[in-house]
Amino acid sequence: MSQPDQPTEVVDEEETPYEMSLSLNVLNHLGLNLYSNVPAVLSEAVANAWDADAENVSVDIDADEGRVTIVDDGHGMDAHDVNNRYLHVGYQRRQDEERPNRTPEHNRPVMGRKGIGKLSLLSIAETVKVYTIKDGDENAFRMDVGEIEDAIGSEEVGAASEKRTYTPTVLNDFPDDLNSGTKIVLEDLTKRVHTTESALRKRLARRFSILDSEFNFSVSINGEEVTATDRDYFHKLQFLWTFEDDEYVEHCRESRLEGHEPRSGETEDGHRIHGWIGTVEKPNDLVEDYPGEGASSDDLNKVSLMIRGRMAKPDLLESFNDSRMFTKYLVGEIHADFLDDDDAEDIATSNREDVVKEDPRYQDLLSWLRVELNHIAGRWNDLRNQQGSQEARQISAIDMWYQSLEPNNRERAKKLFGKINQMTVDDEDERRELFKHGVLAFENLKYEENLRDLETLDDASDRTVRRVLSDLDDIESSQYHQMAKHRKHVAGEFARRTRQQGVDEELYGHLVDHPWLLDPSWERAPIDDDVRDAVEKRLEEGTPVAAEEDERGAHFRCVRTATGYALVSLRHPTEPAQNELLEVVDVYRVALKTVLKEADRPERDPTVVFVVPEMDTWDDLEGLLSRNGVVVRRYSDLLEQTASMYDQHVERDRDAGRVSRLINDIETGDVFN
Repeated sequence: MSQPDQPTEVVDEEETPYEMSLSLNVLNHLGLNLYSNVPAVLSEAVANAWDADAENVSVDIDADEGRVTIVDDGHGMDAHDVNNRYLHVGYQRRQDEERPNRTPEHNRPVMGRKGIGKLSLLSIAETVKVYTIKDGDENAFRMDVGEIEDAIGSEEVGAASEKRTYTPTVLNDFPDDLNSGTKIVLEDLTKRVHTTESALRKRLARRFSILDSEFNFSVSINGEEVTATDRDYFHKLQFLWTFEDDEYVEHCRESRLEGHEPRSGETEDGHRIHGWIGTVEKPNDLVEDYPGEGASSDDLNKVSLMIRGRMAKPDLLESFNDSRMFTKYLVGEIHADFLDDDDAEDIATSNREDVVKEDPRYQDLLSWLRVELNHIAGRWNDLRNQQGSQEARQISAIDMWYQSLEPNNRERAKKLFGKINQMTVDDEDERRELFKHGVLAFENLKYEENLRDLETLDDASDRTVRRVLSDLDDIESSQYHQMAKHRKHVAGEFARRTRQQGVDEELYGHLVDHPWLLDPSWERAPIDDDVRDAVEKRLEEGTPVAAEEDERGAHFRCVRTATGYALVSLRHPTEPAQNELLEVVDVYRVALKTVLKEADRPERDPTVVFVVPEMDTWDDLEGLLSRNGVVVRRYSDLLEQTASMYDQHVERDRDAGRVSRLINDIETGDVFN
């Protein structure tokens, strides 16, 4: 409902019939700082409407004007109610002998208890206008945060806790269309109402479970009704556990829900609980982003506590230090009305968003929930294993491989697929890749078990030995085939990058750390490192070459070739080509020859290889270096050569061996529909 067009009319302050008593501490802690978000504040207004036997509550948000209007058709308030109940901070609703703890018309259990909820309105608005009517008695007044602070004192020691009186301003512009109930207008908002209607509807729906025709209670936002489906998580559930109430199944999407199990809701102390806990297929299903709200999002990975149809604690999982995988998939609602019995102490904390953790009633709830979570963890693992196996076997090659396994290995494979199914992936191609590596790892484990079996046999048959060795060759071939595929891709990408922009500092660093990119035979080996260290030590002791090479940024390594040893020098991409490098070549050659002779591995004339960038200056020097016995190679040529070599291997050995063929079929095979 919109705000009246005519300006607000007020009467003289001396004539005001309204009065509120509170201290500055109460205002700050239970008003201005009680809540930090709009949905929580609106929840207080909705709860008051429920207690007033309202059947309809409308929330109108005008973001442009910075105004929120809440109207309900409840029984409203007369002057006595306004002063002695609404403006009475700390009014004990449950202890009022004049009012039963169930509403007179709909027999609802009331939600209010401490009489501080109305102060929460001041946490998002500087000005709060209240219009209410009961049995024809119209009352209208305005509360202003600045005026309240002026009236009740300062932050001085002692003064902040002193209770003082504030007189709200009487309004004379009572709406013509308000015939029953209460209208609250929030103006001069201190919290920016940027939330979209859709987001606010979801957040409000998740705070109440009584938004249903069954309870004869309807809430609408800007004219659109808020319903249980606005909670927007039932359709995401894959597995569901319900407690004492199976109606939640009706809200789930049949095509998504794969399993449902009813469970008991009785605690060890005999208290009754109802509600549900579900798991989704992927953790990302529980992250809800709102377009147009910047970084605004909701994390639905929570099991909320509901009391008397209203959220009392956003997340019960906070009370458990449980880091098991399944907890990342959980969402749910637990209804525990026994925590708010009229005759028992109030279990809610002052901020209304938590409960007293030490309370025995809450501990009883946690004991019950701990048992249920452990049960869900076990069942979830079984269900996900089964679901993962089914998903993996949608790939025809994996299905045939699975059927070829022995019964005991099938069960182990199912668990493996279940673990893979628990991993978060961006797309199904990535999951297929995980299944592929899972099969390869499984085959490797099978071989190791066969090898152990071979060791336990006193007289291993020739057939057994041949099978084990054949499996070893098969697995090693498959592993090398996979490695070759990845190396082909990396070397090809580096070659492309080199052709486009040359060798930069970053790329040069990768080539120094991974020399196989330039030549697979340059793979680092311990014996090569020993020779390199000895050459480096000799260079440092006898000549200034080592220090000069460091200044140039060059790196060298000793590698074995088909004819012996070679010293490979990777020249820095920014290094100028200079004739002085001929001296470096001679020093390198002498140092390597001396080290090899001392190690009883003499060579007549060790090879020196210079790997250089594509630069004209190196073209001019190449002939001179070659005439002095130096092999000069280009970074781009070596990278392309490496990519070509691995490509040839991949194509040649694509179908070599049973496991290789299986892996290839998984990569390219069909998926069953």
